[in-house]
Amino acid sequence: MDENERLIVALTQTLNLVAKRISPQRDESLVNRAPARGEWSVRDIIAHLRDHEAVAFAKLHLMATSEVPDFRHATLNTGVVYDPHDSVFIVMSQFRRLRHSTLSLLIELPPDAWRRAARDVDNRAISIRDLAESLLRHDREHVARIDEVLIARGALPHTVRPLVNA
Repeated sequence: MDENERLIVALTQTLNLVAKRISPQRDESLVNRAPARGEWSVRDIIAHLRDHEAVAFAKLHLMATSEVPDFRHATLNTGVVYDPHDSVFIVMSQFRRLRHSTLSLLIELPPDAWRRAARDVDNRAISIRDLAESLLRHDREHVARIDEVLIARGALPHTVRPLVNA
C-alpha cells in the first residue's frame, strides 16, 4: 500500500472512530450539551468536522478540476446549511456524506495528481496531498476532543479505547 492509499484509509477510519462513539448513545443530551459553559458539545464538534470537510472538499474539487486553482479568488460553495436543531445523528450523516465525496475524489486521482497545487487564501502553495494530510490531523485532534467531552459527561462507550488519557 502506498502513502496515498494509507492516507485514504486513515481518512476513512475517522468515520468509524466517530460512529463508534456516537452510535451507542441513547441519551442525546449527553452529546448535545457541552460539558461546561463556552465549550463545544460532541454535536458541535461533529458539526465543525462536517463544515471543515465541506470546505476541504470544495478546495480539493477545484484543485482536481481547474487548470490554475487559486483559492484567493474562488467562491467555494460548500452547500452546508447549519441547523442547530439537527440531531447529532443527522449531523453525523451529513459529515459521512461529505467525507465519502472527499474519499471518492481522492481514490480517483492518479498518483501524480496528488502533487497538484493551488494558491491558498494566505498566498501559500498547497498540494492535494498537503490538504489531505491537514484533514487527517484535524480529524485526529477533534476525535480526541470528542473523547474528552464524552469522558467528562460519563458517556464514552465502554467498547471504545479513548484517543486521550482519561
